[in-house]
Amino acid sequence: MTLNTKEKITGINTEDKVQNEGSITYDIRFEVFAPHEEAPVKIILNIEAQKDFYPGYPIVTRGIYYDARMISAQNGTEFSKSNYGDIKKVYSIWICMNAPKHIGNAISKYDIHKTDVIHNVPEEIRNYDKMCIVMICLNETQKEKHAFFNMMNTLLSPTLDVNTKKSILQNEYHIPMDDGLVKEMSLMCNLSEYVWECGNKAGCERGSREKMVTIVKNLLRIGSVPDSVIMEAAQITEEELTQIKIEM
Repeated sequence: MTLNTKEKITGINTEDKVQNEGSITYDIRFEVFAPHEEAPVKIILNIEAQKDFYPGYPIVTRGIYYDARMISAQNGTEFSKSNYGDIKKVYSIWICMNAPKHIGNAISKYDIHKTDVIHNVPEEIRNYDKMCIVMICLNETQKEKHAFFNMMNTLLSPTLDVNTKKSILQNEYHIPMDDGLVKEMSLMCNLSEYVWECGNKAGCERGSREKMVTIVKNLLRIGSVPDSVIMEAAQITEEELTQIKIEM
């Protein structure tokens, strides 16, 4: 089976509502066809940005909950009735900024392993390897020999301006910075600047508020930034975001 580039990655609705279980709004959720010897294997991924490493609960436990919800959400789409073998593997990837110094830059993976307690129960790995949580911890103040961490800290830095980021990503990591990527990165840098301004004043002044609204409108026009990310970054409520949409 051969897939072209457009067929390999498909976005999925970021809102997940289940009766009696509440609703989840994922930052990003999409499905991917990964290469395999026999045929491409479909997996479902969720990516979350976490700015507070200690939000009052273990982040990995929340990741397990998100994985469980993504598995249960497959009922009626990926599998039906008792065809549990059709369940697709899910990943919840958490990018944690501002990790404490004792953790620094680190990556940990949590998944399901088989342990034979007495004798052996023969089972194919693909039948139980159905969920995985990945924690990517970033600390901008700590330089690493691993290029991945330095690149991610550059991309997500709240202190570097867009031109500096562009220069570093192009020259040190050889990432082609097209106009679309630079535009989105510029908007996110401006939004970070707005949040910094608000955090260092008793309240947002009118000019700062207008700046925030303009940035939010531009992010909405791009269409690839989830509402949940915009609301958290801009520190606005769902009602405020809805009002901005009406104004557009």
